[in-house]
Amino acid sequence: MAMRFKRSGIFRQTMRGFALLCAFSALLMSCAQRPQRAMIWTDIPELAIAAQIFNRENDQFAVDIEYKAEAATELKTTTAPPSLVIAKYLLSKPLLKRFDSIDALFSKYYLDPNDLYPTLLDAGRQGTSHLLVPVSFDCMLLVEKKRDGASSGVTTIDAGALENSSQAFTTRVDGKLGAMGFSPRWDLSFAEDWILAAGAGFSVNSSWKTAAVPKPNDPNSWPILWSGEHLSSSILELSKLTSGATTEEQNSFSFTYFSKPGYQLLLDNRILYWPMKASDYFKLPYTVKRRLQYRFPVINQKILLTPDTRYMGIPKSAKNKRAALAFARWLLVPENQQKIWKEMETQQLLPEYIGPFGGFSSLIQMNNQTFRTYFPEYALNPLIEGTLPPQPALPDYWCSFSKDFLHHWLDVVLSETVDVQSIEENFQTSLERYLGTMPNWFSAVQ
Repeated sequence: MAMRFKRSGIFRQTMRGFALLCAFSALLMSCAQRPQRAMIWTDIPELAIAAQIFNRENDQFAVDIEYKAEAATELKTTTAPPSLVIAKYLLSKPLLKRFDSIDALFSKYYLDPNDLYPTLLDAGRQGTSHLLVPVSFDCMLLVEKKRDGASSGVTTIDAGALENSSQAFTTRVDGKLGAMGFSPRWDLSFAEDWILAAGAGFSVNSSWKTAAVPKPNDPNSWPILWSGEHLSSSILELSKLTSGATTEEQNSFSFTYFSKPGYQLLLDNRILYWPMKASDYFKLPYTVKRRLQYRFPVINQKILLTPDTRYMGIPKSAKNKRAALAFARWLLVPENQQKIWKEMETQQLLPEYIGPFGGFSSLIQMNNQTFRTYFPEYALNPLIEGTLPPQPALPDYWCSFSKDFLHHWLDVVLSETVDVQSIEENFQTSLERYLGTMPNWFSAVQ
């Protein structure tokens, strides 16, 4: 005869407690095994590939990528910052103060500062602390048709040589331009990069308040500051680089011949130089590049950096900073960047994308070795470490400011006969008029 035991209330409570204890222990084990996740804001889509590789290789940490086209601007207003930001326009003073020190990369994670370009690294430092670390950069090139017997090696060109060779190349047929050496108006991004390299000094006016009203004829009361002296001198220098052609001749020449891409005009011997971002040049088909060569335009022996140098930093009050630091260090290991290149090659993303960051790596070794592996033509004229200038601390709204105002102003002023005084007056008047339109970034300036 089977015996039955009646379960008492104490028994049921004991078993319920045991079940809860088992469930709680399982939860603890699950949490212990679950990697700490860092949220990353970035304007570099290719970093999604880096995140995939990092997450596959790590049990302790993981990262999630969120694309932010205007990451710097969003960081100013968010109350829930990400664990890590990798983006352009992070260097301005109002943004720099939003980041914690990232010195642990060098002390605890043993990143050698000598592996990075020193001028880029210094730009992210405040006092003795590193708040931002460079990830990538781009620069401007002047492309030309490859000449027979042209020697390889480091080739730069300054304003004087550019002016002289452009004028010598320019020819007229029946009073009209048949060939033209160069004009800065062909690519206003080149003109922009030129004035920045010359020290135009555009930066955020830290003393300006959102509720303030800019005062006429008082630039110090405006949200953006600049160096009038360097701006004027750089415009005067640019105005000499028009191959000796009048504005009317330039306009007619462009209307007649610029239905073709710039590199084709080079191959047709229609122009002598064509300005291009390095990242755009290396995307050209090899069949085209083998007939071309390039030089680095320089001011005071320094190349022209584009404004979109990417930095990374950890915002104050960010969560999961250990995971953010782990990924930041992983990203700055040459072998890991090589893995990203290889994965991009496997996914047939090269050369439509120039490596994992859309430009040159901040790691010197990567450009000296891996970059030239994928783009052998780079070995004929590589970057030299000492030619990189300091990176200007541009406002986070620079892209809008440049597109909506600066390029238009550069085109106008380079079409006129100018002197120092007229340049300064023209710029102030034009900027005051532009600010009066209340551009979107203006109301959000902090």
